Amino acid sequence: MAAIFSIRRNDPEDDKISISDTGTHVLLTVLVLAGSALAETDSQRRLIVWLSEHAAETDSENAGFSISEMPWDPAAFEADKQFLVRTADAASQKTGWQTLNFWPNARALMPMLGWFRKSFVRFRAADIEPDALTRWLAEMEPDDPVLNGFPRCKKHRAFLTWKGCAVCSNAR
Repeated sequence: MAAIFSIRRNDPEDDKISISDTGTHVLLTVLVLAGSALAETDSQRRLIVWLSEHAAETDSENAGFSISEMPWDPAAFEADKQFLVRTADAASQKTGWQTLNFWPNARALMPMLGWFRKSFVRFRAADIEPDALTRWLAEMEPDDPVLNGFPRCKKHRAFLTWKGCAVCSNAR
């Protein structure tokens, strides 16, 4: 099975990327590690937690997504967009990889990171799905880490989700 990624849900097939379950897991894990190291604001932390939640779903039919579905804060859009570009760059520079119990295949991973970087650059505020952030936050329980200061995994320093650490719980 493969996950399909796009900027917007209705993008033509040629603009989408299909990534295997294992590739998706590794891609999202390295983005989470790099983003957890770089995040400075709550909106940036939320984006990384959202990616982390999806990293935990790489064996499900819900693993793929459109960038427009992410919980973007329209008020922080430009800064957050640049943050995700820097996150893709940092993941390409292997930020956080030393904490993994495996070494990712960089030759296979770099084109995927490149697609995400390019897509983050191309993404526009008008592409944001209305209410994505509000809906995501409304689904949270009161003890969700996002609502409680963004705690981190002691081993990986990745932001925790309601499922725990996506890096620990999905070690491959």
